[in-house]
Amino acid sequence: ERAYRRRVILSASDPRLSEKKFVEAPVIVANNDAKYQINKDRSKAYAQSAETECRLSVALDLASNEALQAADCDKAAKIRWLQYHDRDTADLCGMLPLAIGMPVALTQHLDRSEDKLLLRGRVGRVHSWLWPENNQYVKFEKASWQLDGASEPGLYPVELKKRAWFLDAKRKKPVLKVKRQQIPLVPAFAITAHASQGKTLAAALLDLNIDKRTDPALGTVAASRVRSRHDVLIMRPFPLWLFQRGAAEGPKLLLESLRGQEIDWTAYREARQPTATCKECRLVKAVQAFYDAEWSRVRSNQPATCIACTNKGKPKPGPPKRKYSGGSASFVCSGCKRAKIEDAFPRAQLNQQDAEAKRRCLPCLRAATALTCTVCKSSKPVAEFEASMVTLPAEDVVCSSCQERIKQRGVKNSREGWFTCKSCKGFFKAPPLDSQGQRQQYCGNCSCRSTRAANQQKCRSCGKMFQQTQKKGQPRVRNCPGCRRPASRGGDATPSKTD
Repeated sequence: ERAYRRRVILSASDPRLSEKKFVEAPVIVANNDAKYQINKDRSKAYAQSAETECRLSVALDLASNEALQAADCDKAAKIRWLQYHDRDTADLCGMLPLAIGMPVALTQHLDRSEDKLLLRGRVGRVHSWLWPENNQYVKFEKASWQLDGASEPGLYPVELKKRAWFLDAKRKKPVLKVKRQQIPLVPAFAITAHASQGKTLAAALLDLNIDKRTDPALGTVAASRVRSRHDVLIMRPFPLWLFQRGAAEGPKLLLESLRGQEIDWTAYREARQPTATCKECRLVKAVQAFYDAEWSRVRSNQPATCIACTNKGKPKPGPPKRKYSGGSASFVCSGCKRAKIEDAFPRAQLNQQDAEAKRRCLPCLRAATALTCTVCKSSKPVAEFEASMVTLPAEDVVCSSCQERIKQRGVKNSREGWFTCKSCKGFFKAPPLDSQGQRQQYCGNCSCRSTRAANQQKCRSCGKMFQQTQKKGQPRVRNCPGCRRPASRGGDATPSKTD
């Protein structure tokens, strides 16, 4: 009975995958990147199984003057644009695979008339094409209408469309415009859970191994697209705890508000937008008022300078806040029991062993009046410890007097078990050697520079990773395209923060 009820696919040889209803069943995924990749892979597989040719319709991109002046608008970047998924490029694919008989979905409204209703998301099949003009004929099943000159009902010509998209779309006022010409179609082998809402599918494949920051309601939305459990297969095993985290906090707060219950909105805002005091202007400001590097100092309980004070006196100081997305509040503090974003916790608290049960947010750690030194075993006031010690796990806390006594030992061997952090220069207890026999070089609050892909950079403003080729003899680009200021006419883009 258990084997009969199992819907998880354990291998590619699972006989259920060869059933007719699952051969072309759409895969429901969490994000557009996965959808885009699955559509490409299954399009090739469809063409091979149908023994037909798979052709690629390549989009034509025309960059505006502002985009051409951007530092990342070279030949390699234009090729990279073709790899973006259609939701980032005005619903027009960069590389659109097409094969005769392949299911495709409209990405734009083509005909709103009551008899046709060719709206976005409508699924049809590629019937034929006029390749020099790059016009497609799509066959829509169960159609009662027939165009003049068409050979059969439900046959509709899909012509090239032009739409504008922006390289800096996440900015408040994007300016780096690119015009794209492409067929408004996308393979119908995969859809996102958001786009699947309201649909009733004959069969579906689900990917429930989602990121922990994704709303667990995705599982309910995806699984309810079919009428029976026999019409659904789960692509791979997934951890149960992803869907056992309780109700989402947003709907929960809405219900509490509608019931008239008292809500601590100050604590709620603090959980999503932690604050700190600027050491220059002495004003309490939210996380987006500090550069990423300065907020790292806040997380290690060190004084930091806000963006406005950092840029004071510069010819073009720029905005006093940076673009910031802290993600979902998925880290629960063991002290106040509130779910908060990652930036509300010191890195040392998140990286410690058994962090789920031990981690504490920065306000809870700062509220402590005394700490216990692990060397002299004495409980002392917080003032007798370095500021960063407040953020460390209890087993790593050492008072200032014990630190100084160990530092004064002249022989290196007598300081065995201690190290100086290469980043903050603090003196800390060293954990045991790792599996590769390497010694600790960075403290828990200082992230070690891990191996990066070629030309991968970290934005000094928002902290996100981006691709940028550094040319020899040219100033290093410190900001991602989203945080970069629009280029002045005839000049290069100016970073929003200078070193």
